[in-house]
Amino acid sequence: MAEVEDTHTLVNSVIDLKTMADEQGAETTKSTIEIDEYELQIKVNPIYQQYISRYNEFNLKNHLNLHLIKEQLWPNLTGFTLRGQDKINYRSDSLYFIDESYWDYSDIEQIEPHNNNYSITFFHLGSNLSGHNGIVHGGLLATLLDELTCRLAFQNFESKKGVTANLNINYRKPTYVDQYVIIKCIMIKKSGRKCWIKGQVFKLPEASEVRDEFDHESNDNLLTECEVLVIEPKWVHQLQNKETQY
Repeated sequence: MAEVEDTHTLVNSVIDLKTMADEQGAETTKSTIEIDEYELQIKVNPIYQQYISRYNEFNLKNHLNLHLIKEQLWPNLTGFTLRGQDKINYRSDSLYFIDESYWDYSDIEQIEPHNNNYSITFFHLGSNLSGHNGIVHGGLLATLLDELTCRLAFQNFESKKGVTANLNINYRKPTYVDQYVIIKCIMIKKSGRKCWIKGQVFKLPEASEVRDEFDHESNDNLLTECEVLVIEPKWVHQLQNKETQY
């Protein structure tokens, strides 16, 4: 379960790593420090803290279903190849908000406003992910949306597996490099082996920009959105994914 970690402890951890780097002069330690600093920064952001608080409250009420959340796809591209300094500097675990009523894996005609079947993931996207100078490459955003919408769909398939059949994407505003973003994925409907998922990329405002009753999921902060059709093919058993925690 994700928790808001004590800031003082995180600061001390970064200081300890810096001391180690000074003593050892290791490049890998330097990279680890820089990534830890991105984690430190986001964990004091009030919007991030709101999501974590909401997630913890949700899990307290739905703790009997936590074992049904299974990640069976290791993200080699976004979790390894594109991960690192000035690339994907930070990636959180995905936070799943899925009500108990959806765990029978039956069809879903629509999601009522008061129901939950969505996920939240945080990223910091670095300067080496640009297409046009200073702007995150659109293909990278499409890749992240493809992966994360699929992950939500997988949770709604009993096999926990599937593939993308169609992705329609709209780029609303430039996504600038060297900033945090929120990717929210929302179940639209499900019919048999098909799931339709909406994906949205929002700018995560810096702590100093957050005001009372700040609507961080407003159109002002919406950068990119998509609708994805994910299917559970008849040959789903051939998908050799592995359960993992990253």
